[in-house]
Amino acid sequence: MLSHYSKEVLLRHWSWRNFQSCRRNFSESPTEPPPYHWHKPMGQHTDIRIYNNGMRRKVPLILRNPNMVTWYTCGPTVYDSAHLGHASTYVKVDIIQRILRNYFNINLVTAMNITDVDDKIIRKARDSGCDWLGMARTYEAEFKQDMLRLNVQPPDIRTHVTSNMPAIVQFIEELINDSHAYVTEDNSVYFDVSKYPHYGKLQRLGMSTEEKSDLFKQNSADFALWKAKKEADEPSWAAPWGGEGRPGWHIECSAIAGFFFGHKLDFHAGGLDLRFPHHENEEAQCCVRYQTDQWVNYWMHTGQLYIAGDEQKMSKSLGNTISISEMLQSYTSDEFRMACLLSNYRNAMPYSEQLMLTARQTLQRFKNFQADLSAYTQFLKPIRKLDEGALKAQIAHMVTEFDSSLRDDFDTARGVSVLIDQMTSISRCINEQQVDAEEEPAYCLDLLTAAGNYINRAMLTFGITKLTETESLSQEIPLPTAGGAVDPALLIADILAIRGKLRREAISGQQKNIPLLAACDELRNLLEQHGIQIRDHKEGSSWVYASRAAASERKQ
Repeated sequence: MLSHYSKEVLLRHWSWRNFQSCRRNFSESPTEPPPYHWHKPMGQHTDIRIYNNGMRRKVPLILRNPNMVTWYTCGPTVYDSAHLGHASTYVKVDIIQRILRNYFNINLVTAMNITDVDDKIIRKARDSGCDWLGMARTYEAEFKQDMLRLNVQPPDIRTHVTSNMPAIVQFIEELINDSHAYVTEDNSVYFDVSKYPHYGKLQRLGMSTEEKSDLFKQNSADFALWKAKKEADEPSWAAPWGGEGRPGWHIECSAIAGFFFGHKLDFHAGGLDLRFPHHENEEAQCCVRYQTDQWVNYWMHTGQLYIAGDEQKMSKSLGNTISISEMLQSYTSDEFRMACLLSNYRNAMPYSEQLMLTARQTLQRFKNFQADLSAYTQFLKPIRKLDEGALKAQIAHMVTEFDSSLRDDFDTARGVSVLIDQMTSISRCINEQQVDAEEEPAYCLDLLTAAGNYINRAMLTFGITKLTETESLSQEIPLPTAGGAVDPALLIADILAIRGKLRREAISGQQKNIPLLAACDELRNLLEQHGIQIRDHKEGSSWVYASRAAASERKQ
């Protein structure tokens, strides 16, 4: 039976008309296909568990070849600008890939397709009066730029559908020769779902007995592998079974992934809306061609982004999109990534100003912690003797819990919470009065620095780029001079040194110099307007980079 969640997904992401059509093609009756059995791979156990939708539970990650792990991600159809729905999928996938590569030291080999010929591309080019391939290349370049701005690492292999026609045609030919696909009167080709007994296993749908012909199709659930050319201006390629045409949507990914990775794929990723029918059809095609019961060992489906309060996902067809460029005018790429980290990758992500402000505040907590810890180790704060044994235990607990969260289906929200708990504990140690220690107290500067390094590396693992001021500012505002470039970090440090001297002079007498203190405050406010947050301590001042928007929020 369809779970409540599966029904909700279908209702949300499909129109009612399409949902009704789906119900005609599939059945919720007890005559479902045999229960889905996931085949555990043979290989190296990793102690990582990943959610398996077909099993409705988590399964162990086992690597067939620990020296090379394959990953395929469904790429964009380049007929328009990418929006935040796309961004959330690719950022979440990037986070998981970074965890596998940088935290678990797994050698991922990644590939992605670019769908550069499709009904939507042809239709928009025709309506716009432009060349379809030129338009596709323009939107592809924009997509790549958007991914760079979001700090999404490019795949190892990225290729176009139009560059892989021989592999696609060969794939279809083999399905025809094995009687799993058939050629229609107009030289289109359809996959015969009745010949594959496990069809519907990813979505847990059973085949209906009410099969109904539609044009040349034998069964209404059959899907197109090849679309015959109908209009003179359509892009087309010659087909060995006759006539000209172009590939259907689903065969592209199967052929490209199969061409690069062969009969078995470790990971396959995409948005939850692709699970059915796209991924279902991919799995069916490849299982048949490669004569296997399981082509992909681990399907990774990301929850979809929608505007909070809107019942439907963000979609170009619904006209409820926010472009990546629009979002980056108000928020940074790190803030959007933090929003993704705070949401389980499998869950729906309700986009709102409140979500982004929460992400901004959370990111700022990490920046503030690093700045405070730096100020403490530079003796800008009073040095305290701490309970060394208790601090060691806290750090060990953080490392264990953080590791556990990532091994539990990449639970980044829990991982971030673990790091925040540790930061809170350390901040309490260095800012509050000393407590009684069971062991001989020590300054523990090495342990505090080690904890800070671990937290910083964890955030870098997630793809967060700007926790430290010197790294971010030297990249953001290089200042050319006659002698080269000014280091902004050194410039700000000199400004703070002068400000510190003025503050000490203002409070050194029997009465405070109020005008001089006001001038120091004015300088601090001016720097904050430019994204430099000043933090005054007993022995001096430190600073941390914060967005201008965050500085403005603090003033309100």
